[in-house]
Amino acid sequence: MTLSASAPIRLSVVVPNYNHGALIGNAIRAFASQNRPPDEIVIVDDASTDDSRDRLQRLSRELPSLRVIFLPENQGAIAALNHGLRSARGHYVNFGAADDVTHPGLFEAMLGALERHPAAAFACCEAMTLDLNTGETGYRPPVLPSFEEAYFSPYGAAGLLRRIDNLVLSGTAVARRDAVLAAGGLDPALRAFADGFLFRQLALQHGFCFAPGVGLTWRVSASGLSRSQAADLAGSLETLQVAADRMHADPSFPRWYPELFERRWRFAVARLAAKETPMNGATLDRLARGPIGRTILKLATRVGGAAGRFSAMAWLTLQEQPTSLTGLVQTRHFRHNRINLARSKG
Repeated sequence: MTLSASAPIRLSVVVPNYNHGALIGNAIRAFASQNRPPDEIVIVDDASTDDSRDRLQRLSRELPSLRVIFLPENQGAIAALNHGLRSARGHYVNFGAADDVTHPGLFEAMLGALERHPAAAFACCEAMTLDLNTGETGYRPPVLPSFEEAYFSPYGAAGLLRRIDNLVLSGTAVARRDAVLAAGGLDPALRAFADGFLFRQLALQHGFCFAPGVGLTWRVSASGLSRSQAADLAGSLETLQVAADRMHADPSFPRWYPELFERRWRFAVARLAAKETPMNGATLDRLARGPIGRTILKLATRVGGAAGRFSAMAWLTLQEQPTSLTGLVQTRHFRHNRINLARSKG
């Protein structure tokens, strides 16, 4: 059975793939197994050199909703996502990743939230993070915008950005495709931050909806796009400058936001440097502010280990003030209670 030409396509998932043949099948099956599955799954294969083509062709014969686009030349993940965005036919769109796994209730919950909040450009939720290098798990966003489903107007979104950032992990978001296209899609010059910029822009233009609950497992690794680009200090600072220039030129962004965003970006890069084994002293030295900060971070690097990392993170938090400490405590308490409640029911 295949979709007829007249069948309405409400939700499209767009996923770039480059040499993820061993993983892409798991991601596709997770999409197809949703409580409310997407009407089409658009995989854009970015000229993979592994066995992705064969695997995808077999899957397309098995899953009527799967549509595969094979690019003749490698263009990068952002270009592949934009190609899929233009090719998608759904009213709503989700940007997926070949190495992440969606949870069964994600799309049902996000589409329901958008129906209840028609002004929102997108709806998003929480993700669980799994570090493939260390086995550590965590959650995003680190500070919840709300402890129950809520719509944030553009003014409300700006208010959130004063206190917290990293509101959206794009894999959890379902967006109105026309709003994404009107915003110009994803900017390749912003590299791995292209989706982060887009969703901030949409939130400040139209508002967005947040619904607590874990809808995705984000599998992160040192070789992944986000981590590898953040670890490239020169490239990361270049991306930061491009992002700041875009924000200054876009009236959607408050005038005070680029400076605040820069502090948070520097903290995020420094945090990764502090977590390296051994600690990346060169990056920390480059990101230090003033002689006192440089001295403290050098001492922390020399000490190393857990004590050195704790000292570095404490100073970086004081230096950059990346987020709401009250929000962190409240979010941790909320998640702790939620886990305990789930265990008691289970």
